[in-house]
Amino acid sequence: MTTLASRFGRALSSELGVDFATRQVSNEVVFRHLDPELLEECFSWEGLNEILSRGSAEPAEFLLYADGKSLPEHQYTVTRGGRRVFDLSKMFALMRSGASLIIDSLDRIHPGVRVATDDIMRITGETSACNMFVTFDDAQAFPSHFDEVDTFVVQILGTKRWQIHGPSEEFPLPEYGDSDPVNCPESVLFERTLVPGDVMHVPRGWWHTVRGGGDTSLHLTFTFTRRTGYDWLRWVMRQALSRVEIRGNLDRAGTPEAQEAQAERILAAFLAEAKSLPPAEFFAAERRASGGRDLSSLPWDVLKARPSADAVVELVPVLPPVVHVDADQVTVTTADQNLTLPAEHLAVIELLIRERRATVAGLADRTGSPVGSVAALVSALLQYRLVTVSGGRTPRAERGTVR
Repeated sequence: MTTLASRFGRALSSELGVDFATRQVSNEVVFRHLDPELLEECFSWEGLNEILSRGSAEPAEFLLYADGKSLPEHQYTVTRGGRRVFDLSKMFALMRSGASLIIDSLDRIHPGVRVATDDIMRITGETSACNMFVTFDDAQAFPSHFDEVDTFVVQILGTKRWQIHGPSEEFPLPEYGDSDPVNCPESVLFERTLVPGDVMHVPRGWWHTVRGGGDTSLHLTFTFTRRTGYDWLRWVMRQALSRVEIRGNLDRAGTPEAQEAQAERILAAFLAEAKSLPPAEFFAAERRASGGRDLSSLPWDVLKARPSADAVVELVPVLPPVVHVDADQVTVTTADQNLTLPAEHLAVIELLIRERRATVAGLADRTGSPVGSVAALVSALLQYRLVTVSGGRTPRAERGTVR
């Protein structure tokens, strides 16, 4: 695993230990307590106020919930300058009446949350996202429910009362599962009022009942979607499209015997494909396709000059890219694209994957490579969106001048 980017991610990984990945994830509630200051580095009232003051949370999804229902947007927005923006007076009145504020995909608009979310992905190896919940008094946004994803609940500010009831069926999916609250088990397996610094893992499919703690509450949920047998089978089916038996027309007008024979041929073709593509191949293909967020590195994205020795280089892919060495070449694969480079760059690439962030000079010094060679490599990686570059001295010809 590449070096985690946030103090929160490093602290959480240390607290979870190896048992979480090997035994506890998706199987039991896990509770830990971190330094609250680490969590406020991720998000705070100031961060929320800045978002609200923009008048919009796009491209994240902004919702107000009360009594288990999403409130219509027109109740808390107004049209100004041809666009819909928040009406904070209306919004706060609704919240005083018991509405809870939710921002889905907060990681898409807040840098600190984005870095923490990417660390959750590095810890779990799964696709991750972050949602924010704000509740006042003892308000309850949702009735008892379960989520089809595993979740880290992170209490940032205030308190929230949680009851975990356990599952009513094993491993529900968005495509399968009965989430009617009448199915919530009556028994309570875990109960706690979370305070700032508390982190709790709630397994997929485990029912929970949540209320405000009586004053204020701001918490984040980092969700991560584990791969299932259904995901593997869907992937195998896509690969099996190369087989004519899978693509062929079903024999609607045929006899029952002919239809049964065709079904046998289709199943045989699919099983042959599945046996040649075990889950390990699925995971490998997923890693090759995994990339990172599309981030800007101006001015270096446009400048023709190579980054200077003091420029800071950061790896973009969240999960380590696949590196293949063949004779005098090294190929880096991420987001289903291949970048082939001379093998002399291997040491720099491996160091960057391991450390994730370093200066051009630091990469050169620690690998014994010429600074110019590293700068050239970074320029190539930048064009393929594999790294970001920040800081550094821009060449005098590209610098702006005051007139």
